[in-house]
Amino acid sequence: MLPASRLRPLVVLLAGWAVIVWLRLGFVQLVRHRELAETAARQREATIEVEEPRGEILSADGRVLAGSLDRVSVYANPARIPRERWEELAEKLSPIVGLEAGDILQRFAARDRFFFLAKNLDPAVTEAVGRLRERGLGVMRTQRRVHPHGSLAAAVLGFVNSEGVGQAGLEKAYDRTLAGTPSIYRLLRDGKSIPTPLDLRLEQAGRPGLSLQLTLDTRIQAAVEEELSTTLASIGGRGASAVVMDPVGGAVLALASLPSFHPDAPGASPPERWRNRAVEDASEPGSSFKPIIVAAALADGRFRSTDLIDCSGGGVQVAGVFMRDHARYGMLSVREVIAFSSNVGSIRIAQRLSPALLDGTIRALGFGAPTGIELPGETRGLLLPPERWSALSRAGLALGQELTVSALQLARAYAAFANGGYLVQPRLVRATVDESGAVVTPARGEAPRRVLPPEVAQQITAMLAAVVDEGTGKRARLASYPSAGKTGTAQKAVDGALRSGRHVAWFAGFFPLPRPRAVIVVCIDEPRSTYWASEVAAPTFGRIAQRLVTVMGLPPSEAVPL
Repeated sequence: MLPASRLRPLVVLLAGWAVIVWLRLGFVQLVRHRELAETAARQREATIEVEEPRGEILSADGRVLAGSLDRVSVYANPARIPRERWEELAEKLSPIVGLEAGDILQRFAARDRFFFLAKNLDPAVTEAVGRLRERGLGVMRTQRRVHPHGSLAAAVLGFVNSEGVGQAGLEKAYDRTLAGTPSIYRLLRDGKSIPTPLDLRLEQAGRPGLSLQLTLDTRIQAAVEEELSTTLASIGGRGASAVVMDPVGGAVLALASLPSFHPDAPGASPPERWRNRAVEDASEPGSSFKPIIVAAALADGRFRSTDLIDCSGGGVQVAGVFMRDHARYGMLSVREVIAFSSNVGSIRIAQRLSPALLDGTIRALGFGAPTGIELPGETRGLLLPPERWSALSRAGLALGQELTVSALQLARAYAAFANGGYLVQPRLVRATVDESGAVVTPARGEAPRRVLPPEVAQQITAMLAAVVDEGTGKRARLASYPSAGKTGTAQKAVDGALRSGRHVAWFAGFFPLPRPRAVIVVCIDEPRSTYWASEVAAPTFGRIAQRLVTVMGLPPSEAVPL
């Protein structure tokens, strides 16, 4: 037995240690209780996000362009399934999930915790999985994106990846709107931190995604895509794009890009087909840009439509460079310069305008800036500021060179001629709506702003009508429906240099006159059998316009000549 003198310090030491332990316990229980409880809960629990139905994308004529189909995923937790039952269970699961029994066994062996065995299955498998009465198996609701109209407007719609996230087009631009908010479930785990999948508890309810109501009309979109396909099939070409737009309100009625892809299986097509050529590609507009040059001259008062321009000589010398014309025209009025697409006439008009005036008109008509369409990847096009122009720049612009434009930018500019001088905001999304169809967010955009005097817009329209009646656009003409427009054949620049045999054929116009209902721009990229816009793009415009007559219900009585 220890003497009292040695026992006392030991008792004091033990008492002190006990006090420290009790104080520590008190601190843990009173001060850190919530923190440690939450840590313990995290060790026992995990959360899973379950997507709610993605919103639909609807056309103006009430068709579902993109929707969500109810599907289910089968999940498994091999640690909760007795190993001696694996083989039997794999045989029973095989016809349910569409996998070979051996494949299922391999997946069980490779994982020791919660995983998805199969996704995107018919909801009918829910009952079949339940009949197996296995704690280590369960079913969770999911969605699959479907497109009832196949590849129609695919470049506009875009697509989602395997996780349901938008990757292109409207699916990408409006991903958060369409996706809604996922529901959050808490997944309980046992003492070994192994999930018990059947013990799922709703932690936070989600919200279904909102739907998009578009301005696109499936009948117009289908007609445009069919006619572009006909053109490519007959003359060949790298691709084609087209825009149909309401010139007054800016609603985009069709936006086509070919070749296309199927948004249900985008990986089956090369990625270059995913882009929207009408919005993302920019090329020199060629002679389709000449009306913009003449509009600047008329608005400034330097010229009248009846003024004569000397277009003789077969070309014109500018800064030591001889620029050829299509023919030796002699004297042409400004109206005839546009009708016959005279290079000399357009250059002589541009040379009389100051760089500031020319640049101001071009930018006022929307070039050099994105239109603001509700799609990702829109090009600005190329337009250098006047301080970077050379001695050839005004002549180049007069021929639709030294700048690049998209089909949508050109359609927007021609809409200003058609509507009396207003620049409108192109719109693709009319509104976002909820499950009941109630409007949540109406379309918003810039108010139209005047960029040309009304008499200038009217004079340009008359000139463009002459192009169709007697000039280079005769093959765009419709019987009983007067139209206006302009051809444009541009040589493509490849690696900074113009290449022989590489062209873009344009036709931009609108109809019927005198109250246009649709602006149509057609762009054929690298046509093969012939590259002249008058033989490639103009006839395509005419066929599209002819089909719009029926779709839009345009009576011949509207076709009153100017």
